[in-house]
Amino acid sequence: MACNNIKTLEVVIMGEIVSIRIGSYDFLSYKNTFGDLLLPFSMHDLHLDPVTEDGKNYTRRFFLTTVVKIKKCLDALGYTIDAAKSIFEQEKKGRIEYASDDTDEYMKPEFSSEQLEKEFTFEAWSIAAKHFASILSKDTFDVEHCQHGYKELEQQYKLPHSLAEHIVLHSLPFNEDETFFGIDCFSDPHKWFHSPWEIFRVLLDAFSDEQEVVLDYTNLYEGGWCDEIPEQELLNVPKTIILTEGKTDVNVISQAMDILYPYMSKHYSFIDFGMANVQGSTNFLTHYLKAFIGAHIQNRIIALYDNDAAGLSEILALKSIKIPDNIRVLHLPDIKLCESYPTIGPTADENVNINGRACSIELFLGMDVLSEKGVLTPIMWTGYNEKTKSYQGVITHKGEIQRKFENKILNAKKEGAHDIINWNELDTLLNYIFMAFQNPV
Repeated sequence: MACNNIKTLEVVIMGEIVSIRIGSYDFLSYKNTFGDLLLPFSMHDLHLDPVTEDGKNYTRRFFLTTVVKIKKCLDALGYTIDAAKSIFEQEKKGRIEYASDDTDEYMKPEFSSEQLEKEFTFEAWSIAAKHFASILSKDTFDVEHCQHGYKELEQQYKLPHSLAEHIVLHSLPFNEDETFFGIDCFSDPHKWFHSPWEIFRVLLDAFSDEQEVVLDYTNLYEGGWCDEIPEQELLNVPKTIILTEGKTDVNVISQAMDILYPYMSKHYSFIDFGMANVQGSTNFLTHYLKAFIGAHIQNRIIALYDNDAAGLSEILALKSIKIPDNIRVLHLPDIKLCESYPTIGPTADENVNINGRACSIELFLGMDVLSEKGVLTPIMWTGYNEKTKSYQGVITHKGEIQRKFENKILNAKKEGAHDIINWNELDTLLNYIFMAFQNPV
């Protein structure tokens, strides 16, 4: 990290620095290259704006997004709060080991191992890190005179108050410590090495969801270090593969993502059921999943079953198989709409909870698609599933429902998804997918 709070275009060009900035502070920076800074951005975030400054015309080239979008992207890639906590524990262990080493009489540690064990907790560190991130982003703090930065902070905010604040404060870029907010992300390659993204993910919680996050690469382009439009491969990330029961699931999820969360589309890929006549069904999904496990595919994989008797039965059968950490076996989430849904049965027709019994992708397409003259399209009960001890149900008039959804997608592409209430279930499903790797198995 370097002190690179950039105030004018001329300074930017001379330094040929590209940074991710929140407010008035550059949190992550590279010189003469994007490095991996484009990781949480997409082409939807790209802006080429004509600017006139001091009578001179130029084009400002930058990516612009928000904190909430960056957080979704990082979480989807596995740079989560839980991952940051794991890194913190390694950092803490290293600090304690160093503090316990009494062989170097000339380099005595600042804090004892006992102090670190008791006071340097993840909670204390994250509070301190977010506190300083917020301070540094404010225009009122002058980072330009960075050699005096930490003394100014100490005086202005009467800091530090705690051991964690002391560690974070003295790790900031205006000091000589080569850590990122107190965590070793830039160490000797022979020691442990962490990316800064997990730490940055923690810092993002210091800001409001709609706070802007900017990556201005005008300097990089003007210096001849990149194309005006960055190559697509620079924005590519390892994709999470979503396995589903069929092509309808793929079409619904991918199209809904493109409309509701277009910046997340680059993080996911699907099986193309139309290519090479790939077959789809509950059983085939299990077959593909087992093949991926056997092939030791390293990508993250989400196996997404229907939330019905057949899907839950397959998931129960998978309990006997060792599922790798890079795979999540899920079913479509329970939704409120399905807690009291009209059904047609061999005896009485009634409204019942169909979550876990008859909830396929069609139930997520929206009330406008599922309703005809204000009446929901009913579920038809078919057979009894012995494994789940429940009846299996299917939506009636499935073809008509799918055609109505295709029209809904076409309209949304032209006019946007303005009737958000009719996208509630799909929004729930997409966020369920985005959070699939939030917690350990």
